[in-house]
This record gives sequence, structure tokens and C-alpha cells, in this order.
Amino acid sequence: MIYNNDDSSDTFCSVTSSDETDSDGSFLSLPSLSDDLDAHFCDASKLFNLVHINAQSIPAHFPDLLTSFQNKNLHAILVSESWLKPCLPSTSFCLPGFRLIRNDRLDRAVGGVAIYLRSHIPFTVIDSSQHHNSPGAEHLFIEVLFSNTKLLLGVYYNPSLTIDYFMSFENLLEKFVPFYSHTIIMGDFNTCLLKKDSRTLRLTSIVQAADLHILPLSATHTFPNCLPSLLDLILVSSVSHVEKFGQCVASAFSYHDLLFLCYKLRPPKAKRKILMRRNFHGINFESLTNDVSNIDWSGVLNASSIDEKLNTFNFLLTQLYDKHAPIRPVRIKHLPAPWLTDEVKRLQKKKNIAKAKFKLDPNETSHEKYRIARNRCNRWCRDEHRRHIYKSVIEDNDTARVWNFLKSLGVGKQQQDINSQNLDLNLLNKHFSSSVTLDNITKLNTISQISASPTPDSPLFQFSQFTNSDVKKNILAVSSNSVGSDCISRQMVIPIIDYLVPIITNIFNFSISSGTFPSCWKDAVIIPLPKKPNSTSFSDLRPISILPFLSKVLERLTYNQLNLFLCRYNLLNPFQSGFRSGHSTTTALVKITDDIRMAKDKRRLTVLTLLDFSNAFNSVDFDILLAILNSLDISPIAIDWFHSYLHGRLQRVRLNDIFSDYVSINAGVPQGGVMSPLLFSIFINTISQYIFSPYHLYADDLQIYLHTNLAQLPSTINILNQELERINGWSKEFGLSVNPSKSQAIIIGSQQLISRIDWPNLTKITFAGIIIPYSEKVKNLGIIFDKFMSWDPQICEVSRKIFASIGSLRRLRNFLPIPTKIALAQSLLHPILDYADTCYLDLREDQLNKLERLQNLCIRFIFGLRKYDRVSEFRERLKWLPIRQRRNTHVLSLLYCILFNPILPSYLKERFQFLCDSHNRSLRSSENLTLKICSHSTTFYR
Repeated sequence: MIYNNDDSSDTFCSVTSSDETDSDGSFLSLPSLSDDLDAHFCDASKLFNLVHINAQSIPAHFPDLLTSFQNKNLHAILVSESWLKPCLPSTSFCLPGFRLIRNDRLDRAVGGVAIYLRSHIPFTVIDSSQHHNSPGAEHLFIEVLFSNTKLLLGVYYNPSLTIDYFMSFENLLEKFVPFYSHTIIMGDFNTCLLKKDSRTLRLTSIVQAADLHILPLSATHTFPNCLPSLLDLILVSSVSHVEKFGQCVASAFSYHDLLFLCYKLRPPKAKRKILMRRNFHGINFESLTNDVSNIDWSGVLNASSIDEKLNTFNFLLTQLYDKHAPIRPVRIKHLPAPWLTDEVKRLQKKKNIAKAKFKLDPNETSHEKYRIARNRCNRWCRDEHRRHIYKSVIEDNDTARVWNFLKSLGVGKQQQDINSQNLDLNLLNKHFSSSVTLDNITKLNTISQISASPTPDSPLFQFSQFTNSDVKKNILAVSSNSVGSDCISRQMVIPIIDYLVPIITNIFNFSISSGTFPSCWKDAVIIPLPKKPNSTSFSDLRPISILPFLSKVLERLTYNQLNLFLCRYNLLNPFQSGFRSGHSTTTALVKITDDIRMAKDKRRLTVLTLLDFSNAFNSVDFDILLAILNSLDISPIAIDWFHSYLHGRLQRVRLNDIFSDYVSINAGVPQGGVMSPLLFSIFINTISQYIFSPYHLYADDLQIYLHTNLAQLPSTINILNQELERINGWSKEFGLSVNPSKSQAIIIGSQQLISRIDWPNLTKITFAGIIIPYSEKVKNLGIIFDKFMSWDPQICEVSRKIFASIGSLRRLRNFLPIPTKIALAQSLLHPILDYADTCYLDLREDQLNKLERLQNLCIRFIFGLRKYDRVSEFRERLKWLPIRQRRNTHVLSLLYCILFNPILPSYLKERFQFLCDSHNRSLRSSENLTLKICSHSTTFYR
């Protein structure tokens, strides 16, 4: 493939018809591996059919996987030597209709095992080999459910003829085989059963002891100029259930034969996935607007309750779209790879036959023919694949569709699949809705305490009526197309927004004036998303709440009014940086790191404790929250609205169009609600009355830090423990809980001071009687602090993330056009370099050089440069600043915002003072905007 670095052109190199001639014109008539499997499985549609292949790299042979395993009667593909790594997402190597289950080798090159299983067949991962430095056998065992029968299905790979894997394999069989009615294990054991040596005898005795049977095969591995060997085996528990088995030449992958097996178990039938969707593409908008203009909305305008208004509105709008965009079934199809053309398949077939001829007659002529056929096929595959990618990302003007396409290629963070077969959605819903319940006595005491607190010096807050322009602006601002429980989507509102806005405004104004929130907007649909691959427990799943579209619009409007009131009268904690305009993790970190540097400049230590609240957002007590709102001088009608907004909520879990039962939500701010972050900030605001030391909040992340000299360190830790005891008391009164095991503590200072600490006899930091151990480094809002504030661990983490991201993008570097690679670098790589860089400006030259090299790595990825190619010219073409100037620009930008943007935090504004403000008299320097430099005595605070 030839690639022109000029970003205005992308060229392709294709083979011509003259290149495709061969002296033997009969190669097209020979059967392919796909043809062989079709012949074996054609009469086995009611059996469980599976194969084993030694792939020797799924990424390298993925086109061959696509063409070889298209048989609809094939249910499982067991793979040895997958050569997959965590940086390679499963989405890039999916076979249509299959789910990829992996066990990658992490500690060494190549290796790894995997199973492709039909996506409709239920399974559970039972066991997989652990990753360690010493070489050993690899395996992946899963439990497959057939009606009432459980099958143990496993793939096993022994990477060497010299590895003694027998004891571990025997333990595996003893541990699992007795508990299953049927067992099938296939793999590359690297033990030649054609030899009657000690390894063969030991393996056969282990298999016999487990009451398994090795099916008889001929040699499965044939390498040129070497003796054939029988290394790949099929182990079954019941020979009587074997309908058919055998082997096929699989020269497209390796010198190992493919093994196939037809087993007498009937797999479940695949259910066609059908989604019910409205057809918005075929709407006649002239007819639609004509009909909506003739709708009689009087039933909505004259209704006496908010629920009656909304139900009538939903009925009329649904009736309108049932006529113009009716709901219709959409069948999900597994389309073949669009770049896998007939010409690619023809060249693959020619390559495979050339390799087969070389195996039969290994000489220089046959090897050269195979090499030419292989290179020609690979070049054509890359060319077609690149042409398809170019067309998808350059010729498509829909940005969202382009990013979805790039995600399908494995770009960016990938969403993990959930094995829903054995997942009880009702239990999962119960887990998501569970919360800590306060006893009534504690709750009443807390509410009485809140009610007795003085009210702020501010006017009474009342909701103001919304205008049509306010409503329209906020409708357009909500971009989500997800459909909530009321089945009213954004796509139904936007086309006729001018006709609907007056009606929606009437509904919204009635809601705030009557103090009621519509009941049908309180029903949430929860979508579980896995936090990590192969999730095994409910705690590994994250709930994502889908709320009705119009409810989000109403929440935005009420949020804007309440937030404006709280900010205008300074009713929010000034040290709360979460969910506030002008505030961010960066501003919080700048403040905290500046305090620590100031302490180091004064030769003092900083004792920092990071507290972890457990499930904080779901633990907010409704009655206590309403009492806090009432103490802020919120009007009674607004309190009624918040009461209606919080109470009576229901949720159910949806997974693959299967729903759980509804459960009631008795605590917690609504997950996914626009108003929820602000309500939580109001709730946790009260903790500031219990803390008397420096602290900072970001949402529910609380950190407390005290500065001290070395002699007073023990007494300072005692003061910190008293603070933690007060926080523990607050958490008990307000229903939140701190998890001490996930909380962190660190002492930060200069190397001289840290080295003089008597660590064995140092006073411990405790929370509720549980010790929080001192750490060498902690992650604070995404930035790693070490005990010297040297930033070495942080730079290493930035480097690790850049290399990991580059690694996932590198395999596409020859397929993506330069404009797309620039967009990827700016979207995925630069944020890693730039995140909170203004809080660690005191870097050494070697650290800055390392960051510079990381930026150069991004440039090399974009232009395909080699390691020692100069990047200066290409950086200028991109108009990127060198890393030092880039960081300085970020600092100056933040400084300008601190000085002149009124919404930035007061805790940063008070750090800066103009020279002209340092005296009261009017002087010639009064118009001088030079900043006053803070006094410092060491380089720590320079």
C-alpha cells in the first residue's frame, strides 16, 4: 500500500488483472475451508457444532475468519493462539452473530485463547488461566446451558513441547468435569500422540482418570520438511453423543488443521432481534404541519391537574405520529464486512491453495508462489479496507455517525457486553434501588436541628413563569434522542416545535404554579453498563437512567432559576467545585496544590485525607433534603414542587428489550436528572458546619488537609482525627456513609522533612475506629500526588495513558486519512496531556522533555513518521505549540479567566491582587494592571 503524507490526498495501490494470473488455472475449482465446513455441517442443523482453530493471530487473520466461518449451523469457534491484547478491543474482531469471549496473555508476546460463541446461547465463564511471568498452559472454560443440560466447554493451549502442564490440567479436570453432564475440551496440547513417550502416556492416563475420551485423529500439524504430529485434540465425556468429527486443512491460519465436532445436544434457537421504531425518514412534513395546526389542544389547556394535562398532550401527540410516522418492526441483521468483496475472497482462496501446495511439496518454487499470492491478497485486503474507512469518515458529513463508525473500529473507550442470560433483572433492580435508611428518631432530630438553624439574609425564592422563548431555547438545548417511559422523544417535538411550544409552556407553568410534578415523568428506565470486562457481580454494573425528554426540559428551566438564586446570594459552599459554572476539577486542584506548595515554602508538612462516600447520590434522604431547602427560604409552593418531584418515583431495568418489574425509589436524588447534582450540592452543603480545618469538595469527594511543622505533627493528626469524628457524626445524622477502606491519607513535604518522620511511632489516622493507612502516593481528582510532590508518578501515568491510546490507534494508522488522525489526536490524546496541567507547573526539565516526546509521538502517529524523523516541520503544519508554550498558554488563559470572569471561584480570585489595589491613594500607577507577586522564601513557591 502506498500512502501519500499530503493530507489533501489519499492514494490506493491495487493489483491489476495481469498480476492475478497463475500457471495453474484450476485453483478456483478447489474447495475452500468454508466449503468444507458447509459440507460437514449441512445435515447437522439440530446438533451442537463447533470447531477449533490454531489462529496464530486473530488480528492478522481476521479477514480469513470472516470468510471461513459463515456457516449458519456453526455454534462455537474455539481459538488457540489468539494473539489478542487488552489494547485491542473485541469490537474490532467480532464475527456476525457471535460473541467473543477472551483470555489474553498479558505478560508475554503472542499466545492467548478465545471462544466465539453464538450470541443467543447462554453461557457463564467458569475458569480461565491466570497471567504470570513463567510460561505455562492457557485455558478458558465456560458453562453453556442447553435447556436443562449444562455443558462444560473449554479451549486449552500448551505453548511448548517442554512445559509440564499435566498436574495443572489434571487439577482442572478434577475440579470441574464431575459437575457437568457433558464436557467438550478442544485445543493445542503440544503433546504428540503419535509418539508413545512419557508425555503421551501421562496425558492419556489423566484423560482416562477424568472419564473423558480422546477422539481419534490423524496428524494435525504438518510443517514443511518436518515429521507430521498429532498435537490438536478433541476431548469429550460421551462418545455416544458424538455424531461426527474430523479435521480440515486450515492453511489460511497456520500449519495446524482445523478440528470440527458435531455433538448430540440441541442448542437453543436464535431469536430474531426485532426493534419497534418510528419511521421518521418517510414523514411528509407539509402534511404533518397541516395536521398539527388543526389539533384541538383545549383538553390540555383546560385540564384541572398536571397529570390530566400531560396525558392528554401525550395522547394527541402520539396519535399524530401514529399517522405520520407509525411504529414498525425493524429487524436487526448481521451484515457482512462491506470491504470483504468477491475479489478479496477470490484472492484469499488462491493464497490458501498456494500454501496448501507448499505444504505438500515444500520447495523454493512453491514457497515463492505462496509468498506472492499471500502478499498480493494482504495488499488487496488492506486496500479495500482502507477505501471503506476513507469513504465512511471523509464522505460522511454526520459527525455522530462518523464517531460511531470509528468506535466500531475500536477507537476510544469501548462499551463492554453484558451476559444477560443468567442475570436476574429484578434482583439487579433491587440492588440499584437499595439505600441506607435512617431511623425515624435520628431523622426527626436532624430535621429539628436544620429547622432551628438561622435562615439566610435573602429574599424568598419563588419559581417565575416560563416564557415561550425560554421553553424553546431549553428544548433545543437537550440533545439526547433517548426515549423515556412516556414514549415521547425529541424527534417527535423538534419538527413541529413552533406549534408545540405554547402548549408545553402551559404544562410547565401549571406544574410550578400548582407545586406538582407529572407522575408519568417519575418513571425511569435503567440501562446497566459494565464497569469492566466479564462482569460477575451487580457491583460491576453501572446504572444509566433514561428519563422522559420533556421532563429534562422542565428540570433545566427550574434548575436555572434555583441555581441563579443560590449563586446570587452565595448560598452554596464556596469550596464546592462540583457541578458549578466556572468551577472544575482543575480549579479545585489548583487551589489544593497551591496550598501545599505554600506550606512547603514555609517548611511545613501537609497531612491530606481523601474520604470516599459510599453510594452518596442514592442515599440522600428526601425529608432531610426538603428541610434543608426550606431553611434556604424556598417558598412553600416551590417546596411542594420539590416534594412532588422527589416522591413517588419508580424505576425498572431494561436489558436487550427485557424489562424487570418496577420498584419504588425511597431515597436518593433522581439518577440522570438535570436537577439532581444541584440538589445533592445543597444536601452536602451542611457538612461545612462540622469542619473547622481547610477542606475541599468536588461533588461527593471530600478532602481535608492540615499544615504543620514536624514537631507538631502528632498533635495535628489528633486534630485531623477529631475532624473525621465530626464528619462521622454528620454522616450518621444525614444518612450518608463513608467507606474508610477506600479512603486515603498521605503526608506531603520536602524530602528532608519526610525523611525525619518517625513512621513506626506516628499517630494513626482513623475513621470510625478503622485505620486509614498512609500512602506513598494518592490519586486526587485524576492527578497523582506523591509524598514529595515530585510529579514523577503523574508523568508516568500520563505516559502510560498516551502509549495505551496510541497502541489502540496504531493498527489503524495506515487506514485512516490524515484529517481523521488529527481529529483523533486532538480528541483522545491531547486531553491526556492537557488535563489539569495548570496545577503541576513546577516540573523539572527532564519531565517537560518527556511530555514533549509524548506530544511528538502523537505527531508521528498522524503523519506516519519513523522514530528518528524530525517533527518540527510537521508540528508547524498542525499549528501546535511545543509543550512548554502550550502549558504556558493554558496558565495564561486560566489566569485571565480568574481575573476577569465573574463566575470563576472566589477561592482563586482572592489569590491575586493588582499592584494598584495595594494602596488607597490615587497614583500614576493606579492604572497599572501588574499583578502583585506573592512573597516566597524557597523555590517550592516561586
